[in-house]
Amino acid sequence: MDTGSARTSPAGTSPAGASRRRLPLWLLAGVVLAVAVGGAVAAVVLGGAGRSAPESLLPPAETPPTIVPGDTVAVFLGDSYTQGWGASEPSRRWSALVAAESGWVEVNQGQGGTGFVSTSGRGGCGLDYCPTYLERVPDVIAAHPDIVVIAGGQNDLSEFAADPEKVRAAVTETYGLIRQGLPEARIIVVGPSLAQPGNALITDLDEWVRAAAVQVDAEYVSLLAPAVIDPAMVAADGVHVNDAGHRAIADRVLAGIRAP
Repeated sequence: MDTGSARTSPAGTSPAGASRRRLPLWLLAGVVLAVAVGGAVAAVVLGGAGRSAPESLLPPAETPPTIVPGDTVAVFLGDSYTQGWGASEPSRRWSALVAAESGWVEVNQGQGGTGFVSTSGRGGCGLDYCPTYLERVPDVIAAHPDIVVIAGGQNDLSEFAADPEKVRAAVTETYGLIRQGLPEARIIVVGPSLAQPGNALITDLDEWVRAAAVQVDAEYVSLLAPAVIDPAMVAADGVHVNDAGHRAIADRVLAGIRAP
């Protein structure tokens, strides 16, 4: 693992292996149309997980974990999937499953509706305001974890369609600051996902996230290649996943981080 300073790229430049494809006009037109016809539709088409889901899917408030010397602490930074929307109880969300089966103490910093540039409120995270991943980097570092798992990105899809360089810069800066603040930590990146069939937009974002992760010596797990979510795993809101979906995501992550 490289324990040197963060190796970030300036906004507007691509790390090795990242796609610089311009989004096709038909795809951009579809994004504009989806936003125009309403937030609920946009949440489904663009992957705005947690933005308009029923409150019945919001996980209950939790007591912070007890940490003792010798514990392996893992911070999970993410969105509503990481927060546990759709899971029948917090212990069945994918992050809790991964932590339990890896022998880690889970510190869950998932907040619904958020992303690298996306913020959220009551309808997404259960609070008046939930900041972006980038804004939450100090909280990640303050936990002094051994492991950081950064998951998601699907809530940034509409912004990625409109201003891809803004999202790319935020992804790069988020990873770089975490690596700089936690030079010895193991960093695991779990890419974006959708409860609906994928499209060129999320594939392009996935490629960028993967390439940016490599720059900070992070391990990368894709949820798109092949797609980990099937229709039977989708919750009633059509955006989140049920217990089976959380289990499937956990299995993909566990397989990815255990691979030689």
